[in-house]
Amino acid sequence: MPLDLSTLKILDPSRVRVLEAKLDELTLEVDGAVYSGVRPRRPFPFSHPEIVIFYRGDEEVGMLRDYRKLDPRSRELLEKVLKVIYFMPKVRKVLSIRSVEGKYEWRVVTDKGEVSFYSWGRCVRVLHDGRLVIRDIYGRAYIVEEPEKLDGRSRLYLSMMI
Repeated sequence: MPLDLSTLKILDPSRVRVLEAKLDELTLEVDGAVYSGVRPRRPFPFSHPEIVIFYRGDEEVGMLRDYRKLDPRSRELLEKVLKVIYFMPKVRKVLSIRSVEGKYEWRVVTDKGEVSFYSWGRCVRVLHDGRLVIRDIYGRAYIVEEPEKLDGRSRLYLSMMI
C-alpha cells in the first residue's frame, strides 16, 4: 500500500475516538463520522512508534502524529490492537549467528523462550531511541529494548549485523 503524503489527512487527536477494539481492527470516530474495520499501521521503519496511520481496506482514513494524545480510553483500545499487530518478542541474549546457504541463522533467547530464525544480510535497525529491531526473512520483528545491557557476546553479534 504506497503512501502518498500529499493526500494524507492529518488527524487532530482531540477529534478522534476509538469506539471499539477487536483483535486487529478498530471502530473509529473522526469528526462525528464512524469508520468500522479500521486497521492501524505504524510507518516502517519503526523509528517513530507514536505515529499511526489508519486504513479501512485500501482507503487511508488519516494519520495521527502522536496517538498518545488521544483520550485515555481511546489510547488504551488502540494500544491493545497495536500489541496484537506488532507483537515482537524481546531479545534477551544472542546465542549464535551463523551463515547458512546465503542466509544467517540466529539462535536467540527472548522473553518467550529460545528461538531460531533466518535473516538476510544486515537486518538490524537502530531506532531513534536506541532500541534495535531485527527482521527475519518472513518480515517478523524481534526487538532489543536495551542493547547496552546485553552481555558482551550478544552486543558483538548484533554489531556485526547493523
